Amino acid sequence: MSIAKAARAHKRQLGQFLTPSALAAQLIASLELTIHDRVLEPSMGDGAFILPLIEKFMALYDGPMTERLAQVLQRNVYGVELDATLYARCLEAIRRRWDALPAQHNLVRGDFFRHHFAARNGDSSAPAFTIIVGNPPFGGAFDPALQDDLDRVYGFRNGAKIKKETYAFFIVKSLDLLAPGGRLRFICSDTFLTINTMRGLRRYLMQQGEVSIRTLGEFSDETNHPMVVLDFVKSGAAEAITVDGVRTPRSQIELTANFSWRIAADLARYFAGPRLGDFMIASSGMTVGRNAYFVRKIEDGKIVEPYRFEFFDDPITLEQEVKRARLGRLSPRQVEKIRRLEAAGATRRNVRIVARSQPLTLAAPHPDYCYYNKGAPTIVYAPPTHVIYWKDEGDAVLTFKKNGNWYLHGVGGQPYFKREGLTWQLIARRLYTRYLPPGYILDSGAPCAFLRPGVAPDELYFILGWTLTRLCNRLLKEVINHTRNIQSKDFERLPYPWWVAAPDKAVAIAHVKQMVVAAQQGERFTPESQEIAVLEGYFSHTINAPATHVGGGA
Repeated sequence: MSIAKAARAHKRQLGQFLTPSALAAQLIASLELTIHDRVLEPSMGDGAFILPLIEKFMALYDGPMTERLAQVLQRNVYGVELDATLYARCLEAIRRRWDALPAQHNLVRGDFFRHHFAARNGDSSAPAFTIIVGNPPFGGAFDPALQDDLDRVYGFRNGAKIKKETYAFFIVKSLDLLAPGGRLRFICSDTFLTINTMRGLRRYLMQQGEVSIRTLGEFSDETNHPMVVLDFVKSGAAEAITVDGVRTPRSQIELTANFSWRIAADLARYFAGPRLGDFMIASSGMTVGRNAYFVRKIEDGKIVEPYRFEFFDDPITLEQEVKRARLGRLSPRQVEKIRRLEAAGATRRNVRIVARSQPLTLAAPHPDYCYYNKGAPTIVYAPPTHVIYWKDEGDAVLTFKKNGNWYLHGVGGQPYFKREGLTWQLIARRLYTRYLPPGYILDSGAPCAFLRPGVAPDELYFILGWTLTRLCNRLLKEVINHTRNIQSKDFERLPYPWWVAAPDKAVAIAHVKQMVVAAQQGERFTPESQEIAVLEGYFSHTINAPATHVGGGA
């Protein structure tokens, strides 16, 4: 690995995206500080926030510079940094700026989640910090020895799950350390504004105080990920938030199943009725583990099979089970059980993948293979492009998964294999929804949705048409999940178009059916196609009141 790549890998592991000094200084400049404030930077990096904080506090003290510096670093400014190199750079920056560094200070090299902050003046009842500022790491990896414990401590608040993400846990611990009336000001990834896995964090923040969000037009050349400034005051439960100057009441936020902070007044009305989840069950697909072993691309109507699959009895050993276990950990009870099995010479059925000396060429379709649903930026319908080896109902694939690491053991979407439904590309800027014929095995990169029992079959086409419209995609990308990752549950949270009158609904269904047939015969549609523009008209009527039922008839 090159030095540059190694540095990038290290930064990603820690979730490091250092704050430009000018931006940090700007965020500190607007803080009103007194000599009684106690300010924490829990991920201080090389000192981008620490230096302007020191500067601002020193102006509040009288006396020689070295004495003022000592008072600030012993009374007012606290910091923690995990990375030894960045920590050293921060201390060196202080020495260079003031030609001094007091022997006693509150800048700590360590893990924020392991560090205990002593109460002020030894008074255990004293509030910890009046202000907490910084740029917590995001997308970083937790210490494996700590992550389960951290999840127990910070993973739930007020009965809601907090996603196990570095910046989310930084926020939760910081709120615990913040005094009543105190302020938290963090630069964060913008992902926490809409995605459902951050719903618990959004609820907790509003339960604790007033939230204001400002989008950063530019952060740094280290990342092009959208960033925001979270400004929070610990003042008790709030009934509204402010995002980029727009005040949004909690009543509108509550209309969205994901408690979205990006709901706009003109979009709230669409969430007053049923959701797509009332009509369809969405599911992710299966992670194979090694697609190259089992998944084949169809080329010129042919399947080229380079392997054969042999089943054998694999001895059970403690060493192998530890490798397969989550975080390499097994309970004492599991260890004892495995040791007994190993001593008895027990085995587990496994599969061996053996390269053929001469690959087989087979015609598609073939009875030993099923079509495999791969994601594609295609709407309405796409012909099958891949198959998966599925002889004996996928015995080789499922056996391979059972013998792999712990995260492979489950079979995502298995109850919906081979069912008719809808599917879309997981990572995309919009919904590329298309009709999924019966007979497919589902891939994790292409979530799917299937009609609930008792729902009329034509709802499949009505919902397909709705998901192709600009309005539906706006609701998805502005309110439900503004990232490029479109999860199965995001689909279920979309509003069902209850405002469409029955005559228009019937015409829309007939129109979509014709499009599917045309696409199966080779016609290709795009979001700009005239047929999609026609659909827009069926779904854009003025909303008066939600439907009184969640029925399934066309």
